[in-house]
Amino acid sequence: MQKFILSLANKQGGIVLARDVLIHHYGFTPSCNPSAVRAGGIVFDKATIGHRRYRSASTAVCKAFNRLVDRELAVRILSGIRVDAGGFNG
Repeated sequence: MQKFILSLANKQGGIVLARDVLIHHYGFTPSCNPSAVRAGGIVFDKATIGHRRYRSASTAVCKAFNRLVDRELAVRILSGIRVDAGGFNG
């Protein structure tokens, strides 16, 4: 998942929010326009996805973000990470 996140960061100008990964990696469908909601806002209907599946996916994304930060490939921002230009070579 870390490689997926770095690839997504490369496509999105270095910023990846948790909801981006939930949409693009897990295929969760937003219940509203994600860009219309503040960075930490919930954009998914957890009942439709399933509370357990949503929590599991969210935890996996958080852990992947933390591993990238621990490896100094990214820095934490509100609800996501920022990857510096030198952090990913493809």
